[in-house]
Amino acid sequence: MLNTLEIVPKQWEKILSLPKNMFGDVYLAFIPGDPIEKIISSCENLINKGFSVVPHVPARNFKNLKELEFFLLELNKLNVKKILAIGGSSNQKNTVFNSTYEIFQTDIFEDLGFEQINIAGHPEGNLYDSESDLNLLKKLDWLVRKNFKCNIITQWTFNSNQTNEWIEKIKKEISNISINSEIHLGIAGPAKFTTLLNYAKVCGVSASSIIAKNKGLGLTKLIRHNPKDIINAANGYDNLHFFPFGGINELVNWKRTI
Repeated sequence: MLNTLEIVPKQWEKILSLPKNMFGDVYLAFIPGDPIEKIISSCENLINKGFSVVPHVPARNFKNLKELEFFLLELNKLNVKKILAIGGSSNQKNTVFNSTYEIFQTDIFEDLGFEQINIAGHPEGNLYDSESDLNLLKKLDWLVRKNFKCNIITQWTFNSNQTNEWIEKIKKEISNISINSEIHLGIAGPAKFTTLLNYAKVCGVSASSIIAKNKGLGLTKLIRHNPKDIINAANGYDNLHFFPFGGINELVNWKRTI
């Protein structure tokens, strides 16, 4: 199984020259503030270039039900079959939807042509949801009952022990709901640790485990993060999902060395 890759819309042209068979599905992030049309056009461009695109559907990004419907209908027109449903940034104000499950309850998805709706997992906890594991099971149960395929895509992590324990626990818990759902482990690509700290703030990731790995070092002197350290210590996952925070080329070059 090919590893998956997550990019933002402005990076779509940078992956056109990716080596074949290095990555499979390309997840397209929907950052708060990005126009819906920008996400749709990026999806279309990538699909026209032969990529299998999995756009994010972040509940808190939508101002109203009509906007959510428009986005999903446009993805349907592009024949998108897989999406990643997430809560999204908690910084959005006056939102109609505050969680992934709330957009599921609209029943919009049942009338569209999506075959697979993936959801997010948070091995180190979710700063915006104190019951993220319970809510994961709730979402998975809904999706399975509605006959959608579903994999769990985790947020990127630096705490291997905590992550391994989480994977073992979640696999046991989801076995009563679905025997086909996989766990794809989020991995930050090679990047400066200072860069990762900045992304941690944006992504809602706890920076404590990143800082702990560099205890005693001045942040200005930190070496680059090597994903291999996390991957070698992780177990129980079904696939790897890469976040190229240090850049697409850096990730490609690193993957060629392993």
